[in-house]
Amino acid sequence: MNLCAARRSACEHRHNIRVNAEHGAWQSLAANLYSPFLGVLAIKLGASNLQVALISALPAAVSCVASILGAQVLRRFDRKKGAACAFAFANRLFLLGIAALPLFSEDSRASALVLLIALMNVPGAIGNIAWQALMADAIPSELRGDAFAVRSRIVTAVGFLPTLVGGYLLDALSFPIGYQVVFVVAFAASVMEVRALAKTHEPCRDVGYVPRASDSTRGGTIGRRALLGQVARAGFTPRAMLFYFGWMMAQPLFTIYYVRVLDCGNLWVAVFAIVSSMAQYLSFPMWSRYAARKGNVGALAAAAAGMALTPVMVAVSPWPWMVAAFSVSMGFFTSGTTLLMLNTLLEVSPAENRTEFIAYHNAAVNLTSFIGPLIGRALVDSLNIRWALVMAGAFRAAGSLAFAALSRRSEREAVHVTGPRGGEAC
Repeated sequence: MNLCAARRSACEHRHNIRVNAEHGAWQSLAANLYSPFLGVLAIKLGASNLQVALISALPAAVSCVASILGAQVLRRFDRKKGAACAFAFANRLFLLGIAALPLFSEDSRASALVLLIALMNVPGAIGNIAWQALMADAIPSELRGDAFAVRSRIVTAVGFLPTLVGGYLLDALSFPIGYQVVFVVAFAASVMEVRALAKTHEPCRDVGYVPRASDSTRGGTIGRRALLGQVARAGFTPRAMLFYFGWMMAQPLFTIYYVRVLDCGNLWVAVFAIVSSMAQYLSFPMWSRYAARKGNVGALAAAAAGMALTPVMVAVSPWPWMVAAFSVSMGFFTSGTTLLMLNTLLEVSPAENRTEFIAYHNAAVNLTSFIGPLIGRALVDSLNIRWALVMAGAFRAAGSLAFAALSRRSEREAVHVTGPRGGEAC
């Protein structure tokens, strides 16, 4: 009987890994049709530098609040798959709203775009928490690293064509017809994405598990304090906040630099994204193997250090082709960072209240992701675009050093627990 149960569990795990990859493929197809060009669209609609910064900042602020709300909402769901599918679909419906922007008056289109992008992150943030909790249950930790490396490679490979096609269509078709076509097609791909996610086999919770009154899944103040204590003791969240501040600080700066300094069109932006994606596709397995040797946090510190160079590379590039060449390095280190951020979060989150832990982590990270782009825009006005990019790189480097310190702390704690020779510590 136990052998049959083990075989059935192994089959479910293999099924979930395949479904996870299929879901990632459709998600990549939809996102890469439009997401690289949102900043360019905003500028075409007459957006100011502040509004370009708000495209990155406001979704983070909304996600910060929605993450806390999501922890409350998702407590009502013993099983996370239904919630993940419902909130993901609600998020994608906003793509149709963006496609309808030409119906707005010309002086309100840029503001409406910023508002729609912000509001779509309410269901998006809650759905992302539900998906992360679902994946932590559906794919065991010993298979998770390779599973997400495979998913990431597929996501990257699938993203090549839609990015190129999207960039070509946006430049080839008259404005705003090209954008409307791209957003409608992206919504259709999102429907298939949700359909794929619905195929996930969600394991049942152990029958013997009974929540205690003191669990952080309760809504009381003590539960929240205990949860915040868990987040602080894990040490990952404050370090991720520092790194995300520099990461998101640079996002609107790239768009401003590409469009206003280098005078790039949608096709050049697509080229940057494709070159970066090719580097990511080739490097995901390398980061997975490196993490197996050094641990998730140690490997994350190395990837984050490489990402600190990205804004500096852009700042010293006087021609678009140079940015395209530097995009190889950008993609290599971005692949490691995105893969290991998720793996590390799932590794440090406690099984008994994983959903709430992830929600509070995401809220904290989104808080700094909201502040970062606004600080970046302020630096552009007070200094200049190049110095603002260099400052973003400095904050990323500080985050990398913080991850390295956490890795060394984890190694010391491991030696203390097991002893220097692998035996029991005194």
